[in-house]
Amino acid sequence: MTAESFLYHPVSVFALSMLCGYALYAFGRAVAPATVVVGGKLRTYACGENVDGKMFPTAYHLFHAAFIFTLLDVVALVVGTVSLSASIWLVISYLLVGLFAIVILFRD
Repeated sequence: MTAESFLYHPVSVFALSMLCGYALYAFGRAVAPATVVVGGKLRTYACGENVDGKMFPTAYHLFHAAFIFTLLDVVALVVGTVSLSASIWLVISYLLVGLFAIVILFRD
């Protein structure tokens, strides 16, 4: 195994980027000024008014539309970039699996 093949291996690239990210984080922590505890620092502040924190209602009604869009986008990308040497049955099976997933999502 050459040094080039080791350095360009996905696991090595991931480990090296995690190490660089941690080094950057440690450097930022070392040069940052010491924190001072100040009363009300963690309170919500909006345009000069102190606002009491309230729970925001979450709504996931657009999740299905976003998921269907992502599924269609991925299917279009894969089918649009398939090579000419690929089997037509492979392309058709991929389209059928994508169509089946979309039908399942629309039933919900």
